[in-house]
Amino acid sequence: MIGWFKNQELARKLILINFILIVLPLSIMGYFAFTRFAATLEQKVGDYQLQTLKQLTLNIDTYMAELDRLTLMPYQYEQIIAFLESKRMIGQALTLEEIKQLNSFVSQVFLNGRIDIVGVSLFGESGASYVVLPESQYVTNYRLDENAEWLKNEQVSNGQSTFIATHNIQSTSGTIYPVFSIARELRSFDTGKKLGYIVIDVDPSVIHKILSQVTLGSREALYLTDQSGEIVVGKDRSEPFERTIMPFESNLGEGVIHSKLSGEKQLVSYVQSSITKWTTVGIVPVSELMKDSLLIRNSIMLFGIISVGLAMLMSVFLAFRITEPLRSLIKLMRKVERGDLLVSFPVKQWDEVGHLGKAFNTMVSKLSELGYLLYETEIREKDAQIAALQSKINPHFLYNTLGSISMYAEVEGNQEVVTMTNNLSKLLRYSLSGQKEHVNLGDELNHVRGYMTIQKMRYEDRIDFQLENDEALLACRVIPLIIQPIVENAINHGIDKGVGSGKITLSYKIEDALLRIVIEDDGIGMTQEQLGAIRRRLMFTKDLGGKSGNGLLNVHRRIVLHYGESYGLMLESMPYQGLKVVMTLPVVLKKPDIEEGIAHA
Repeated sequence: MIGWFKNQELARKLILINFILIVLPLSIMGYFAFTRFAATLEQKVGDYQLQTLKQLTLNIDTYMAELDRLTLMPYQYEQIIAFLESKRMIGQALTLEEIKQLNSFVSQVFLNGRIDIVGVSLFGESGASYVVLPESQYVTNYRLDENAEWLKNEQVSNGQSTFIATHNIQSTSGTIYPVFSIARELRSFDTGKKLGYIVIDVDPSVIHKILSQVTLGSREALYLTDQSGEIVVGKDRSEPFERTIMPFESNLGEGVIHSKLSGEKQLVSYVQSSITKWTTVGIVPVSELMKDSLLIRNSIMLFGIISVGLAMLMSVFLAFRITEPLRSLIKLMRKVERGDLLVSFPVKQWDEVGHLGKAFNTMVSKLSELGYLLYETEIREKDAQIAALQSKINPHFLYNTLGSISMYAEVEGNQEVVTMTNNLSKLLRYSLSGQKEHVNLGDELNHVRGYMTIQKMRYEDRIDFQLENDEALLACRVIPLIIQPIVENAINHGIDKGVGSGKITLSYKIEDALLRIVIEDDGIGMTQEQLGAIRRRLMFTKDLGGKSGNGLLNVHRRIVLHYGESYGLMLESMPYQGLKVVMTLPVVLKKPDIEEGIAHA
């Protein structure tokens, strides 16, 4: 991945980096923020739901406490206690007095209670029974079911009331009534002996009305359950309840748990009554609770996606806008690779790209200049060699030389003819070998000596030529035909135009890691105007001077083209005090491979 990223274009790198720096942190922050918000909201809703159930349970307990007090009424009637203590046979008829007293007691129960009480039953331990059912006359032949679950609970409740979950009772007419009941064991105050039981049957619609006053959500489920998990009553009389949704224990207490119902996550709140031991259960789907938060989440996500999308579009635009100059620069570089040097990068700003573009333009300019110089070096080097050859073997020189040979041949006919002929042969051979790029300094000096031998014979005693000899420097490499034209120039323009004899001195040495060759004559010299004109021509003119026969310009341009602008000729002169030419070359002791040498101090 790192290698792949490194090889991508700069614009793509910027886009990827911006994507990572923008989308990743916002996504992580949004996820954790929403998760924390949802958890906090769910906790707050659960706390609110629990508080609502606690208040609902308190209201139900208040109502149930009023009903529970009715189970203590038998203790206020001695006749009722006596009836429960009496021994009765099954179906034994009641006396009129007993009927009167029992009816009076039941009437008081119905009066103290409300219309929600639908039945009252008295069961004596010795067989007495008196049962009042809805729409029925009293019945005396009812007997307790010894295996009833509520009876087992009552036997271990030590005289406390037992609340019986919703069940059905049937009147004498056959009508079925759903009721929940309150049962209490009755004992004698004097002896503590168990006398029997009182059971009050209550219509569950009152509790249903209490539950209906509470709303937990549009998809809520609200129930009362007993300790075994059986439903006592539920809101809207609907019962989509699973007993496995929560644990049922004897001391459940209160709390909020999460469970699943029909594959959907539910928030379950529960509160156990301290009076009835029934548990009020409220169930609301978590999705129902979080629908507002989901709306907020979706709104934030939509806004975030739009914002991130706009940010990424702006990032893409800026990335390509910033890298556009670089792509243009790459295209220009490819043109340069193909050899097109007539290109230029438009610099519009002075940032890093602007400075890079300026450097590119400078580089292309330098490459163009170097290419031109290389081309000029190759072409003009050939022209220089031809021009040098033509300037050395000019008709006038050959005519004079051959004239001298002819004169000596006629007059003397001896060694001088041989000497001039030999030297002329060497001159011609060396000049014609000028196709070599480099020669030893010793070979170049030998060429000058041969040339001066002929010229001294021609001018007799008018020329005094002195050559300083340093054997250590004769192995230095130089380009051919660069000293003889300067010596010839001294003869033709210095000594030949003067009166009397002249002196030419040739010396060479290494100074400041440079090879300096000095040709000095004592001829007519130059005026300052003439010297300035020659210097300007040497500095600015790019012609080789081969056609005009100007040896100074020819030699200077060849040196500059071969070695560079820091090398060449320097002139010093005063009128009638001669001319001093200083030739500056690099010190090359080894023959170069490709038009360059290795310089040594």
